Amino acid sequence: MDLSYGAKPNWIGSFFVMPVCNQNVCCCLTGEVQVTERAKLFMTISGKLKGQCKGLRTLFLPTLKPNTYSTTLPIIGELKLSEDSSTLTAKSPLGWECNGRAVRQ
Repeated sequence: MDLSYGAKPNWIGSFFVMPVCNQNVCCCLTGEVQVTERAKLFMTISGKLKGQCKGLRTLFLPTLKPNTYSTTLPIIGELKLSEDSSTLTAKSPLGWECNGRAVRQ
């Protein structure tokens, strides 16, 4: 029995970044990432950056709030939310060393 039938993705919340991204090669999110709803149709992704970020220290990315479990964003690449809305996974356009993963707090 599929209990997720009709479930909606819950992108909004706080996520803890797992140490997957290689800071020696990439610019990586670190610590806590906040996904905040803005005016129902929009959300912002914000967090601290570490690694090869050319002086940047924070990410603040406004975007449309997806009604699915996957979206493609500038800088981040393909962002997927697990079906239970507990984990964010980023597949970077820069390669596997720059991929990311964050777990809901």
